[in-house]
Amino acid sequence: MNRIKYYSPSDLSINFYYDRLKKIIETCDDIEIRNILDILEEYNILKFIYNGIYPTALSNDQIKKAKIKFNKEVKQFFSMLTKEEILSYFKYFFSYNFKLNEGTSEKIENESIDKERCKYREDFLECFERYKLEERINEVDLRKTIEKYEVVYFLNTQFFINKYPNLMKDMFLAKVRNFEFLLDNYTDDRVKRFIPQNITKDEMYKFCEQYIEYEFTNLNYIQMIRKGIQGIKELKIDAKLKLKAKRRCDQIEKKIFNRKSNNVRNGITQNIVIFSEKKDYASSKEELKSLIDIEYLKQENSKEKLLDYTMYLNHFFTNNWILDLCSFPNLESSTIVRTLGVLSTKKNYEESFYFHSKNRLILLSFKIFQEKLQEYHDLRIEELIAHFFTKYSKEQFLIDWLPLDFAGKAEKMHIQTKNLFTLEEQIRKQWELYVDEKKIDKELFELEATPRLSSLKSLLNRKYIYINDKNKNIQTILNLLFSDQSDIIYINESLNEKDFLQLIFKNKIKKSDFHNYQQLNVDFLLDNNVISLDKEENIVLTEKQLFRISIISNIYHYGVIHYYYTNKKLGRKKIIERQQREIDEMIEEGLLTCENTLFAKPEVDYLNYILNNSEFDNALGLRNRYLHGSIVEENEADYLYALIVLIIYVIKINEELILHAE
Repeated sequence: MNRIKYYSPSDLSINFYYDRLKKIIETCDDIEIRNILDILEEYNILKFIYNGIYPTALSNDQIKKAKIKFNKEVKQFFSMLTKEEILSYFKYFFSYNFKLNEGTSEKIENESIDKERCKYREDFLECFERYKLEERINEVDLRKTIEKYEVVYFLNTQFFINKYPNLMKDMFLAKVRNFEFLLDNYTDDRVKRFIPQNITKDEMYKFCEQYIEYEFTNLNYIQMIRKGIQGIKELKIDAKLKLKAKRRCDQIEKKIFNRKSNNVRNGITQNIVIFSEKKDYASSKEELKSLIDIEYLKQENSKEKLLDYTMYLNHFFTNNWILDLCSFPNLESSTIVRTLGVLSTKKNYEESFYFHSKNRLILLSFKIFQEKLQEYHDLRIEELIAHFFTKYSKEQFLIDWLPLDFAGKAEKMHIQTKNLFTLEEQIRKQWELYVDEKKIDKELFELEATPRLSSLKSLLNRKYIYINDKNKNIQTILNLLFSDQSDIIYINESLNEKDFLQLIFKNKIKKSDFHNYQQLNVDFLLDNNVISLDKEENIVLTEKQLFRISIISNIYHYGVIHYYYTNKKLGRKKIIERQQREIDEMIEEGLLTCENTLFAKPEVDYLNYILNNSEFDNALGLRNRYLHGSIVEENEADYLYALIVLIIYVIKINEELILHAE
């Protein structure tokens, strides 16, 4: 027997239970309640009914009759339990070697008992709370029964913490690994638990120290402590704790890498290739590749054209002219990969394997580009940047920037790097002055504070387009169309895809092909004019719907769409204008919003990740490190990142000035 268990409206197990669900509801009058597993199965069937999930073949009368009967039986069962029976059920559901005796008001046959009692553990606790069984069980009695069990089962709601505070505190502090449940609350992808509120900050601090030294501590959690966790309330993670965590990390990592195991060598790899000839680049099947065209660089000595060349480096900017170095979780990793990946805090910048790979590609591309500039023209990238802010800006846009003094190439690398981060702040301040005043006044520059990256404004109107977070409909549309966790991507074994759009593009799908619990979502898409039906009830898309889906697809995957470009770097004017008209309509309808800033939100997040420590727990914080007195060693990657950041400013400012002039 495989008893019915309700998990969520979108859980893939729903189809698996349909036959048994139909049978039990049809024959509910003949069902005999023999034990608590029967009751908890009825309790789960009620969850299916209340969520409107059941076979369409069942009539409304059958559903109503089953609902009344099961509600009455479940309530009556728990109302009649004695204190001894309740405590015996705790032992039954939480102790693997406990068997109910013959005197209990039931007899449970050996029907994969371990599996069934694990399945219904949470349901028993829900019923304990719902039917107020705590009125029959005091803290002393419950302590004798459950104090040796795992506390995690009792932390899903505030109920047990409120009703049995001292017991929950003692159980939580009894096992060092329970500290992980606290850290889970500050991650994005772990189940959140309620933590006993009567644990003091001093007690939690000592508990954290114990966890750091714990024999079976998890390296991911120790790294969280080492980096610090913004907003944690239960204890203060001070410098001493961070240092202890750092030393423990070093100890664990050394132990891991010293193991002589084949498993260490069998990791995920990603080839990164830089080509010097066009024909080799074109024929390569590598995904992460770039071209530094040696013949072109030998012949081209125009600083403007050499700057332009960097713009088109593979994986530097997307086809929609959004910085491609940013992390794009919806594009670069699936929901499952993000869930099973490295633990991260809520204030974490998502670093997927692909994200690091494409950043390494650009670092290497700029390293080679710099070397070839010096070899063929005795130039550095710094001189190209200086040219943009002097001669080019003056001639093309009549802008007089304040001088940018670059460190000489004879200086040590860390001095050059520090200089570049200083110049980044100067460019930031000068751009703000130019946007506000249409000129850059030296005295005003010296009085102004350095603005935040997110506050840098644009000269353009409706530059970056985003999903309207306040509109619940568009959020639902995005999830249904593009998420690999959408409720409408799986019909049966032969009709399923990783997202809804692929499902309807690759198959001829009728609305009636979907199960009844999926029909509401299909109706939602129809009612909101996202999809259409033809005369034969097949799901189809009109030209306008396709255009709109293209727009929101771009925003879903990249977090933003540029108003002035399509998904082709050199898009045709007519297509751009058509896209802009559609975006304007969607803004009027409240589906989208716009912002006028120098950088898009994903770009601001990326630059904060590279430059500052204030926004993300795992930030590189390079600007902070170099400008705030830290002792730094020579680091070529830091230097290249600093150069790349300045090139990003050049590209973004140049784009602003050209589009504004047009």
